[in-house]
Order: sequence, then structure tokens, then C-alpha cells
Amino acid sequence: MMNVAAQINLWVYRLLFLARARRSSVKPLPIKLNSGSRVLIFSCAGIGDTLTDSVVFKALAETYPGIFLAQVVHERRRALAEHNPYVSKIYRLKKGWIRFYRLYQRLKEDGPWDALLHLRGNDPEPRCLSFLLDAGRTVGITHMSRMNELCGHNLTFADWDEIHGVEQTLRVARYVGADTAEPHLVYQVKEEERVGFEARARRELGFSDGHRIVLQIGGGKRAAWRDWPIDRYVELIMLIKREWPLVNVIILGGRDHLDRRDELKRRLGQLKVVDCVGKLSIEESAALLGSAKVVVSTDTGMMHLAFAVGARVVALIHCNNPASRVGPYGYGDRHRVVELPRPLGYRCPADADMREITAELVFSKVCELMETID
Repeated sequence: MMNVAAQINLWVYRLLFLARARRSSVKPLPIKLNSGSRVLIFSCAGIGDTLTDSVVFKALAETYPGIFLAQVVHERRRALAEHNPYVSKIYRLKKGWIRFYRLYQRLKEDGPWDALLHLRGNDPEPRCLSFLLDAGRTVGITHMSRMNELCGHNLTFADWDEIHGVEQTLRVARYVGADTAEPHLVYQVKEEERVGFEARARRELGFSDGHRIVLQIGGGKRAAWRDWPIDRYVELIMLIKREWPLVNVIILGGRDHLDRRDELKRRLGQLKVVDCVGKLSIEESAALLGSAKVVVSTDTGMMHLAFAVGARVVALIHCNNPASRVGPYGYGDRHRVVELPRPLGYRCPADADMREITAELVFSKVCELMETID
């Protein structure tokens, strides 16, 4: 749920812009793209959703070589855009009316735009910006906005809740004539970042030689039902260390996972892991994931980042948001999925407990991936 400030912010934007849109109804204008077109893309969500949107840039760049693709992204997610080679220019979205006006002025000066595409994100600012710039050439998805009146081209899909996130956003690309034969998430680790991380890994973080298995130990607090219990991670680590004593077992997470980290280390006792929880930037996390033999993660932004950098992933998925919507997409048999079964009479996430996924089952999937050759 939104906090009070966010609710007030949404209410003010709706009051100002929807009233204006109703006074002069938005009419769709034709969109015809080519290699010389300029497209503005709003992708303003979390790590996983922003990475899911990256496939649209890939589709547009492959279909229209040389096309100019600009991305509006949340300030905290700018690294994702900076590591997408298909992005021509980045605009950072920040809260506040003065920042909104300054961003509008920059976007207006850099226009005109041949198309304005809305992908992930429910913030009101992107819809209002595109309305001011060129509402008639704006494409949006009705399932992802409360302000569809500001869009000239509104896309609605009856099967929206049944299709994968990559497929969802690709439909926006297809609407403007673009597609890709290889719909993979996009994030390119820079060589200097890889080298810098490797130096820090040995100097400060305690890495040793040998294969790396990375465990992402938590997700967002708003969907804690997706988390795998700490005691299951402990059991998995014990199985890994028994089979491969010299493997680097690395735990990863944000600063909001420090309590889970402390509990895990307390339960492990004398058994050591490499602790990277709360210590890495997105760029360093991407470098780490790209170096791993196997990554184990629940449905988190780090799971999607691992897909994007080419790591092999054991994805632990809750039935409320199944793998058919959030799991690996278009990678063949590169990854393994362990999905919590949906119990009879299921009504809400609390009715299914991730504890039911055993460490032995996850370990068997780790073994499968450890035997593969990159």
C-alpha cells in the first residue's frame, strides 16, 4: 500500500491533469517508426521490473538499427539504464514539483518524440510528463496505470494476468512494429567494474579461489511471503559445504536484510560464509552474480539481475506469483525452477508457506547446475 505522502501526491496529479485531459479529449495520433526515429520510454519501477523492460529496448534497436532510445528511470535504478547498450540517453526521475518541471523542460527541448512508451511503473509523474509532451503519440498499458485518460494509445489484454512479464512489455514493442527473436533481459557488466570488484572481493570481502555459489537471502518487505526461511538457507549451506568444502558460499542482500544475515550466521556457528549483505552496489552485485557458478534466489530484483548477466539460477518461486509470470524466460534449460505448489482452497499468499520447499530439493537443483559447463 502507498504511504500517505504518495497518496496525496497521486491525488494532486490526478486532480490537475485528469481535469485538463477531460476538457480536451486525447486523440491517438499515428505512430510510424524507422531507424531515424526518436522514442522516449518510461520505465520507472523496481529492479526486476526495470530489467524486464530492457527487452523492449532490445527489440526496438534490433528492428530499427540506429533508432534513438531515451529512458526515463527512477534515480535509484539509473545503473540499470547505464548498463543497457541499447539506451541512447538517460533521464532521471525524482520526486518534487520543481524537479518535475525541470525534467519536463529537458524532455521538451530534446523532442519532438516520434513515440512515447510507458512500460513498468505506477507513479503519476511519467503519465503527466508524456501528456504534456505529446499525449496523442503516447502508448500505455491500461493494467498498469490509474491515469489512462492521459494516453492516446491504451493497450488492454484479456490474458494479462496469465502471461510472463517479458511478454507483457514486449506487446508494447510489437504495437509499434518491433520484436526480437531472443527476448533476454539486458545488463552488461563493464570490464573495469568486473576487475574492480574482483580486487575488492579478495582484499576486503574474504573471497578465496574456487567456484562461487551466491545465495540471495531476502526480498522486499512488502512481499515477505516470497522469502525462503533462514533455517532452510542454513540447511542448504550445510549440504553445499559437505559436498564442496572449498566452494565460496556467498550471501547477498540489501541493508534491510541485516537481521536475516545475523540470524543465518548465528545458526551456522563455526561454518563460514562470505558475507556481502548490505555491502555491494548494483554494479558490484552484477559483477558478483556474473562470476558465480550458481545463484539461488527467490523472486527478487537480484534474481532478474542474475538472469540478465548470464548466471545460472535456481529460482525459488511462490505460487502466488508463479514462474510462468516471473521466472526465467527464453533461456532454454539454463536455469532451474522450484515452485511452491498451490494448495487446495488457496486464497492469499499466507495460505502457502515457502518452508514447504526443502533444502534437499534445492540442493539437487544446485548439483544439476554445478555439473554444467559454461
